[in-house]
Amino acid sequence: MVTKIGLDLGYANITVSDTMAGIYREQSVALIDRDSRRIISVGKAAIEQGDELSDRAMLVRPFKNGLLFDRQITQSIVSYVVGEIPKGERLRCVIGIPSDLIQKQEREVFNILNDSGIAECYAVNRAVAALIGAGGSPLDSVISVNVGASATEIVVLHNGLVTFTSRSPIGGEDFDKAVKQYIGEQGGVNVSLSVARAIKEQLGSVWHGKEESCVDIEGTLSLTGNSVKMSISSEDIVGVFEKPLHSLLMAVANAIKKIPLDQVEKIFAGGIVLTGGGSMIHGLDLMMSKVLGISVRQPSDPIDSVAKGLSIINSKIPVMGNAGRKNVTDVIATYYKDIK
Repeated sequence: MVTKIGLDLGYANITVSDTMAGIYREQSVALIDRDSRRIISVGKAAIEQGDELSDRAMLVRPFKNGLLFDRQITQSIVSYVVGEIPKGERLRCVIGIPSDLIQKQEREVFNILNDSGIAECYAVNRAVAALIGAGGSPLDSVISVNVGASATEIVVLHNGLVTFTSRSPIGGEDFDKAVKQYIGEQGGVNVSLSVARAIKEQLGSVWHGKEESCVDIEGTLSLTGNSVKMSISSEDIVGVFEKPLHSLLMAVANAIKKIPLDQVEKIFAGGIVLTGGGSMIHGLDLMMSKVLGISVRQPSDPIDSVAKGLSIINSKIPVMGNAGRKNVTDVIATYYKDIK
């Protein structure tokens, strides 16, 4: 029996998708032993154990600086995740990778997967996986925009071919930072990024139509460090997302500029598929559509689109043997006749 999984090692979340069991997601946080650099726990368990073991362990965001910034930590994370998966006779994995990963780095990723007990492993661009997970097809002529926590992956597809890819360093956390900065500048109050994120999720909007609301928060006064409670309303944060929103829209506009004239009509008819946890701010799809003059559609669960796509891709890759190692981004269309 072959156990088929998708693996997305994102800045915000580590997501494993099993073609049979569904999706398992943990925060991209690891508790690491200071001396041995051994992974003690991952995700929620790591956060819960962090204070208890702070004398000998530290909490880290393992992919803050990229998938391969620290090879040992990445290896430990993958081994930990794979160890938690009930396996059959053989484990086959499709991993989501950023578009700027060079061939040498791809080989390093495959080595890590092999060393973790995965004999058959494949890679695919995250934005392509997101498109498929959102119900699209690599045979479509379309623009896939996957907004992650720290970066946005953009892919342009036309008649089964990937014609353009880019990775822009703008993501959902930039919108969180905009809220944090605004509160600090206007109220002289420091709040954590997690508090700023909660404010964004509950009150944030880049388009009209969101119901007015308010939320009570706690922070510290910049001048004294004293704890303070305050109320933030939707109206308070109107306009705070202007800079990150502009950067995101420009990244997509630059991709549109790369489309050859003979492909524009068909790709514009296909529109933009918008996915990723960073895309979930209210009205982003409408704003993008109005500014860029192209239809934008968003699945109901954009945060899971990459993981779903990885599972779908894994289920359709032909059996290539235990030693399979390949980036399948450019060849998915060749065996995508019935992926849905």
